[in-house]
Amino acid sequence: MELRYWLTRGALVGLVILGIGARLLMRVVAHMEHRPVFVFTIEGTLTVVLAGATAGLFAAFIYYLARRFISQPWPRTILFVAVCELVAWRGVHGLLPVPQLMFMALALVYLAIIDTMGRRVHS
Repeated sequence: MELRYWLTRGALVGLVILGIGARLLMRVVAHMEHRPVFVFTIEGTLTVVLAGATAGLFAAFIYYLARRFISQPWPRTILFVAVCELVAWRGVHGLLPVPQLMFMALALVYLAIIDTMGRRVHS
């Protein structure tokens, strides 16, 4: 499969899981921390959703490279998840422990979806 295919998939899944999912998770964290839950701005939401799509785009590029150079599925999956989770960790390391784990789990859901989609494609 060509690069454009992977980038499109990664960005679309990233938009939904990493973008919209992160925005919803931010509301959950605000509720857990007893902060106002209904503070909402269009600009803030668009920023988070587009950041999710962008993160999905970059993660898909990493998957594309791993798929291109590593033919065995499990080593490829391990490398892909490790690299992407390290990048995600960099983004959430300043949060409290429970929100950190929640956002890392959200990233892991995205990575599992991309890896599963990649395993189903025969190229």
